[in-house]
Amino acid sequence: MFSSEVDAAPGTKPASQQRSRETRDKLITALDELLREKEFGAISVAEIANRAGVSVASIYQRFDNRNAAVAILIALYLRRVTQWWSDLSRSASGSAGPASLREALVRVGREAWRQADDLRYVMRPAYLQSRLHPDLLDEHWRTQEERAVRGFRSLLTDHVDEIRHPDLTRAASMVAYFFNLMFLGRLLHPEGMSGWELPASGDEFAEELADFVCAYLVAIPSPAPRAGDRP
Repeated sequence: MFSSEVDAAPGTKPASQQRSRETRDKLITALDELLREKEFGAISVAEIANRAGVSVASIYQRFDNRNAAVAILIALYLRRVTQWWSDLSRSASGSAGPASLREALVRVGREAWRQADDLRYVMRPAYLQSRLHPDLLDEHWRTQEERAVRGFRSLLTDHVDEIRHPDLTRAASMVAYFFNLMFLGRLLHPEGMSGWELPASGDEFAEELADFVCAYLVAIPSPAPRAGDRP
C-alpha cells in the first residue's frame, strides 16, 4: 500500500522483489515501535535490525549506508504522514463544509493539533534530522509549504465575501506561515508551552488561532505611506 511513498523516500534504495520490500517494511515497523519507547538518538542501527529480526547487513542493502537509521526514519515519517492525511480525507469526504471563515480555520487548527499529538513521536525527530541532513527532506518541505499555501488559498477563496484583505495570495501565504510556526513550536517544545499560559486543549488553541487569523483577514489594511509623509 505504501510502496510508492517509501520507494521515493530519500536514502531508500528501490526494492523490486517482494522479499526485499517485506524486509524493508519490517525495518520501518521496527523503528516505529522503538520510537514509541525511546528517543531517536538512543536507537542504534543494530537495535532496529534486532527488533525487525533481520541482519544489520539487510539495512545497508536497502537504505543509505551513511545515514541508515535516518533514512529509515524519513521513510517512516513519509508513511505515517501519508496514512494520516489519507485517513482524514476519507473521514471528511461527504461531510458538510464549515459555514463561516472562522469555523473553517478552527477546523484546520484542530486537525493540526491532532496530527501533532498522533505523530509527534516521528514528526519531531524527522524534522530535527532534516535540519542536520537537508538533502533528505528539503524538497519534501518545499512541497508541503506549497500545498499548505494552495490549501489556504482555496479556503480563503471559499470565504472571500468575509475577507477584506486585498491580496488573497499574499494572505494565504501569511496564514500558512502563521499556522506552521504555531504548530512547529508545539511539536518541538510541547513541555515549554505551559510557561506561556497558552490554551491546554486543542479546541481552545484552535479557537485562539482562528481569532488571530480572522482579525488579520478582516481588518482594513493600513494605507501604504506616500512619498514625503512623515513616519
